[in-house]
Amino acid sequence: MIASISGKIMRKTGLAAVVDVHGVGYKVHVPASELVELAAGSEVAFFTHLAVKEDALDLYGSQDPKVIEWFAMLLHVKGIGPKSALSIVSVARPQDLSAALQSKSPEVLVQCGVSKKVSERIVLELANKAKDLIDVQDMTTKESIILDGEALQALEALGYSREQAREALQDAEGDDVGAKVKSALKALGK
Repeated sequence: MIASISGKIMRKTGLAAVVDVHGVGYKVHVPASELVELAAGSEVAFFTHLAVKEDALDLYGSQDPKVIEWFAMLLHVKGIGPKSALSIVSVARPQDLSAALQSKSPEVLVQCGVSKKVSERIVLELANKAKDLIDVQDMTTKESIILDGEALQALEALGYSREQAREALQDAEGDDVGAKVKSALKALGK
């Protein structure tokens, strides 16, 4: 199938980018977290997954190969199709999915914004299937992800977008929600 695609962004539509590859425009559905960073006219390279349905061929992509690996793995979960998998990888990063499966804790994904029912199904059905994708080196603890999730919600309540809040929390320090939020606010104030 189509494993990757590279070219120039022609335009963005909804949750997709149209990529010009030597005069042919390919519509690539991209996680919302990546789509906001793409600009028309910029060069891009996506790792892709082609979803084949009876009435459509849909291309899903990410600039991070781990995101596409997790996307494809999520398709093995009952009730999760390509659109649902795309929305999950838009809010849960590969390290969040790794931590949830490693700790067998759906709460990690709930803190990222995935519904409780879907989070439980992901942990239950992928615990043994996704062992190759779990990145132990980049593993964060369940507690730190839940702390970051609470801090993320606090920053969103203050009016920051999810992406702004996530970026600010990457380098934020603190052992409780208040300290994390203060540290993130300093980063946002630059």
